[in-house]
Amino acid sequence: MKSSCLFVLLICWSALVKAQDEPLKKAISLGAELGIPNASVYSIGVGISGKAEFPVSSKVAITATAAYSAFFYKSNLFNNSKTLTSARFIPLKAGVKYYLNPGVYFEGELGTAIETNYLKQDLFAFSLGPGFIIPIKGKYGIDFGLRYEKWSNHQVQQTAIRFAHRFGW
Repeated sequence: MKSSCLFVLLICWSALVKAQDEPLKKAISLGAELGIPNASVYSIGVGISGKAEFPVSSKVAITATAAYSAFFYKSNLFNNSKTLTSARFIPLKAGVKYYLNPGVYFEGELGTAIETNYLKQDLFAFSLGPGFIIPIKGKYGIDFGLRYEKWSNHQVQQTAIRFAHRFGW
């Protein structure tokens, strides 16, 4: 078991070392998200997202993200055994991604989260967090990101995990 883990770590490390010679490229990533709300009426959030990335220097890229998220209410909300259906949102954000090296980055985003049911309000959204990219072959890779995210009115405050397939060109 230990040798298998060591082998996987060596492959990931060698892929990151190989990637250090390559300049930033335009990229699109499509992935799944898991949100863990903090001090909220929601128990968990799930979603899908797409992100476009446009390099502006050797270490900085501008990003645009569109997603669809559903947040599920905690059971017995308002002392009622009937649980409400999920709250659904369409987050739209733009941001900056700074690469510490070609495989590791830190990203910040600002934008809006549009509620599609219930109050149908637009919420201000911001997020910050690190991530890393594991190159697979040529222009493809796996993008794993972790972020803290907050939407206005304390509606959503979460730690989110994003796992995406990345296409560069």
